[in-house]
Amino acid sequence: MLVLALALSLPALAEESQSVTITMTGASHIGISLNVEHWPLGEVAPNKDYYTSPPIEWCTLTVTGNSPVNTFIMGQDATWVDDPGAYRWVLSDDGSTGPDVYGLWFRISGDTTRGPHGDGYVPITGTLSEFWPYGGEGDSLQPDDTKRFGLLLRTPTEFVGGRTMETQITIVAVAP
Repeated sequence: MLVLALALSLPALAEESQSVTITMTGASHIGISLNVEHWPLGEVAPNKDYYTSPPIEWCTLTVTGNSPVNTFIMGQDATWVDDPGAYRWVLSDDGSTGPDVYGLWFRISGDTTRGPHGDGYVPITGTLSEFWPYGGEGDSLQPDDTKRFGLLLRTPTEFVGGRTMETQITIVAVAP
């Protein structure tokens, strides 16, 4: 068995609280916040799917600025907490899994048609990709808008057990 901790982040972290907020100031204020910072999974087994609870309404992203925004998401490899340079799981570029390769997916609440399988789940990769609007569909998020979402972890088909692994997801906002 293995313990995996997943941390969500924005480009800058807020104080130690239950929410993460970033605000950029200027003529227009771009800002978003998340109401969840960690997904403490505990021990996980190889080749299994783990969903946040609730599956698609686990975290709420809120636009806190006065300007519309488009949002983007990016993941990274998971590393062994005790010695990050010694062992890692590689984040898949398409959500698939393999030995020491894991998949990470997101789904926006209410979205049932997006993603490669038409179930609303979209893979998170190591490069910035659209979070909302996804696929150029939908409108930019407006001030005070919210989007609820959940995550799906697909563990590697094989991995070294007994290690606490950690990864991070970054969500950024830009003016449309």
